[in-house]
Amino acid sequence: MIKTVQGLNLESEFTTVKIDLEGPNIGDVSKILDKVASFHPIFIHSYEISPTLLTIRSKLPFLWRESGETLNNLSKSSTNFKDASSFIINTLINKRIKSMSTISLLHSCMNKNIEITTSILEYPRLEDRDQGFDNSFNRYLTLGCGRGSHITGSASSTKDTHMAQKFQRDKWATNIFIERMQLPLPKWGVLPTKKSIEGMWDEFEKPVVIKPTGLTAGKGVSVGIDTIEKAKKAFDYAKEKVNDKNRNSWQKKIMIQEQVQGEDYRLLVINGKLQVTTKRIPAFIVGNGKKNIDQLINEENKDPRRDLSNPAHILKPINIDKPLLNYLKEQNLSLDYVPQKDEKIQVRKVASMSQGGITQDFTEEVSKEIQIIVESIAHSVHAFTLGVDVMCKDISKPLTKDNGAILEINTMPETYLNLYPVLGTQRASVADTYIDELLAQNKCKRFVLVGQTKDDLPTLLRKKKDIKQQQNVGEIVGEKYYINGMEMDSQAHRWQHVEAIKCNASLDVILLHFRDWNEVKEYGLGFDYIDTLYITKELSKEKEQMKVVKRYKRKGLIDKIKTI
Repeated sequence: MIKTVQGLNLESEFTTVKIDLEGPNIGDVSKILDKVASFHPIFIHSYEISPTLLTIRSKLPFLWRESGETLNNLSKSSTNFKDASSFIINTLINKRIKSMSTISLLHSCMNKNIEITTSILEYPRLEDRDQGFDNSFNRYLTLGCGRGSHITGSASSTKDTHMAQKFQRDKWATNIFIERMQLPLPKWGVLPTKKSIEGMWDEFEKPVVIKPTGLTAGKGVSVGIDTIEKAKKAFDYAKEKVNDKNRNSWQKKIMIQEQVQGEDYRLLVINGKLQVTTKRIPAFIVGNGKKNIDQLINEENKDPRRDLSNPAHILKPINIDKPLLNYLKEQNLSLDYVPQKDEKIQVRKVASMSQGGITQDFTEEVSKEIQIIVESIAHSVHAFTLGVDVMCKDISKPLTKDNGAILEINTMPETYLNLYPVLGTQRASVADTYIDELLAQNKCKRFVLVGQTKDDLPTLLRKKKDIKQQQNVGEIVGEKYYINGMEMDSQAHRWQHVEAIKCNASLDVILLHFRDWNEVKEYGLGFDYIDTLYITKELSKEKEQMKVVKRYKRKGLIDKIKTI
């Protein structure tokens, strides 16, 4: 059995998931939990384990509900440690949380006692994966609750317009729009076929860049092209990468663009305001006079920040592939070359984090002119979050033909590269700014009643003017779910009703009813923060329970406690 005690409860201020264990193999269960807890504090606040019961306290209870069956099977040796660990970490955590971009936002919510709820419920099982089914790709989380809450997928959210998302997925559309705004953009064009390179070649200053117009995480991009022969090879490489998975035809276009000289910068705009400017540095290694390039890359990849098994990683490994080998060859180098002590060898042309690059903070150096440009683009495409890529020689000066230009935009940027640069000032506080701006209109009141009243609570609170007549009210009473007094036809468990009502963005007030303290003990108070906790006079005499809720009030987790 898996039981969820939601929100503030009589045991803990963290939602508690209790999982029955049926076997003696609790050592392997502990090993998995310890590993997950080491990733980041967002995953597990604490846990207790015995041969018959596992108790996990976490602001992400959905992970542990969905892990419950696997952990139980591991305890009784029905599955092995390797498979159980892979399922929980690679299938559940990596595919539900994705990356440090998401984790930083969830951590901010946790610190602010903001509700985190899965927007889409799924029930993946280890057996499904073994049979070739994988329905676990679900990164949508509702932050806040009721009116003014928003759904997020990494840094993308329901505050980003559909048009903004369409623009950023297609560099062709992005370039057309930026040209329409008369903003600095390098000369570019679409290559219908490889042969078309010959007819267009003389129109462009060299060198040029050839890349897909769709999103490929930096793959298929070739820079420094100065001959038609290299251009044709780059076209084939781009085609190979756009065809490595199913894509729409508009995502498969290949473009040519004059290469802008300078450094690569990602500027992060949130709610129309530039927050962070970060230089992206192509992957490199530094010699020690003993090891060759191959060995130095392997050493670099041992950096725990490059560990892809940890969803909180902030760097990617440097993969040895054809583009890397070709670039070494251009430098008359090979993997066997032994760099001298402190000799720096660049192993990538492209400054992409996905290809092992690093970052440096340049927030304080960006010019006012560039700030105006990127903020103008974010406002104009109506993107709440926008990453703008700029190539320039000097970020402190305006963009000109000699100094640089805009490259592309992204409404779902991996914000961790801005928040956690390898060099310079860390910008973790920007996650708090994101949450504050995203949920600025999240004014839904969270009310909880313990006890039974003569009048139904919405009527009583309207008489007291705690609820306004025109406000939409959602209620959970026992196993029943109401909106404005109308019962919803739902046969779900109480915790499912509570999560459903939190995701309902039409509600101004959410009311959770509990008959007595035994129900509170069974289900929890439901919220991580409560605006007003109403307690009937009779139940307010229960000293132990009142001691707990008064402690929560002192900690700022309950705003008001009222006796009715």
